[in-house]
Amino acid sequence: MSRVGIGLVLAAFVGCAELPPLKVPGPTTARPPATTITSAAQAIATPLVSRRDATSKVVSFRVVFSSGSSDDPVGKEGATSLAADLTIDSGTKDLTIGELTKRLYPFAASISANVDRDTTVFEVEVAADSVAAFYPLFRDVMLTPRMDAESFARDKAHALSALTDDLRSSNDEALGKEALAVMIYKGHPYGHPSVGTEAGLSSLTLTDVQAQRARVFCKERATLGLAGGFPEGFDKTVAADMAKLPACAGSRAPLPVVSRSTGLKVLLVDKPSAESTAISIGFPYDVTRSDDEYPALFFFASYLGLHRQSAGVLYQELRESRGFNYGDYAYSEFFTQDGWARYPAANVVRRQQMFSIWLRPTKNANGPFALKGALYFYRKLLQDGISGAELERFRGFTSRYFALEQQTESRRLGYAMDDLAYGLKEPWLERMRAAWQSMTASQLKDIVSRKLTASDLTIVIVTNNAAALKKTLVSGTATPPTYDSPKPARVLNADKEISKLSLGLKDEDVTIVPVGTLF
Repeated sequence: MSRVGIGLVLAAFVGCAELPPLKVPGPTTARPPATTITSAAQAIATPLVSRRDATSKVVSFRVVFSSGSSDDPVGKEGATSLAADLTIDSGTKDLTIGELTKRLYPFAASISANVDRDTTVFEVEVAADSVAAFYPLFRDVMLTPRMDAESFARDKAHALSALTDDLRSSNDEALGKEALAVMIYKGHPYGHPSVGTEAGLSSLTLTDVQAQRARVFCKERATLGLAGGFPEGFDKTVAADMAKLPACAGSRAPLPVVSRSTGLKVLLVDKPSAESTAISIGFPYDVTRSDDEYPALFFFASYLGLHRQSAGVLYQELRESRGFNYGDYAYSEFFTQDGWARYPAANVVRRQQMFSIWLRPTKNANGPFALKGALYFYRKLLQDGISGAELERFRGFTSRYFALEQQTESRRLGYAMDDLAYGLKEPWLERMRAAWQSMTASQLKDIVSRKLTASDLTIVIVTNNAAALKKTLVSGTATPPTYDSPKPARVLNADKEISKLSLGLKDEDVTIVPVGTLF
């Protein structure tokens, strides 16, 4: 994902007996009376999600395109991300970037662009009493970006630096997750980072990027979102303006089917400077938010490892009990954190999804044991299921916790737009909470057993001595952990079993790749 700001930002599978699919009941809570949602602007083809609240002091704008890095031409990987950067970071037809920045200064507004595999979102939030003066600037950024040679050279250099300096060199956590995606989606449109590849970015010209913008940031692929204290009828004005975006073929070629690996397949990213070991585990599957079974899978992943929360099994066992790292998490869909918040970013809609487990970096000496531990606790939960008592306890927690994700106008707007993109008849979080209330432990175990796998997993490990780690993993030798402080008998007894866990890896199952050759 890329994020570029303009202006001044102030403040800051194992089988089991078949059961009928879990059916999702309707929503349990009504929306606030002051908020309305429409699926399309009247007399305008571009869909519009409008949530007006006259009492709100802010206005949130979102323009989401069903276009992302999966639309990059072969050999031009990074074209969509660079087109998004240039859209917001080059000025407008009438204003240079310096002039635009000065105009935006009084509004304390920052227009951002976020590119994922299948979506690109442009968003900004501004004070409601400034919206009339601010909006013409946002309109011109979207409709008539300057996209000049000087800005292109600057943003291209930034993109290459983000790939080679930031991702490869200084962010092992993101590096492991991107390498996992590349391994799972090899030869697939999802098979390169959203920012692009080194070769793709190097090959791009300004003409390429201008053509990509016209091809993928067009009215047929756009969904508009507006929320907060905007004047009555203002949303229709915005929709009429955005209907002036370039026209294009709105349909997209279907994505190729992705097969899971057979057994465990491990990619070791050899990074000599790595001072710790980062681990990512995952596999593709055919479930998205539009499926009736998704709430159960989301619930299971949250119980296994809710992002940046201590409630998950992996967090409790690997961090709390053993002190390995900062956190250990699991996700039922691709996860992008929303800035510094602990919640997922909205408008990261994908046509295909993956289930993943992420272990934040641990000491190199404990890397092999941490991997075995994650697999051990994941497999145990798959096999044993979640008990009825635990199901009751955790759904009480999640039903309250996830309401916190909708605390801002911008997030509520983003979620409403995601509901439209996935074709949901009820708001996503309301739908899940309602499904959890009627879900039984046996239904949950059945869905999880059919959709998840204990054995066919792709694993990526970023480490500083890949050859030695490969030898350890393939040999099947015990890998006891090392601790800085005494541990209770329960932990030490479990450690004996975990350290002896055989991964069943052969030499050909483990590939070593120098970090400099990735992407």
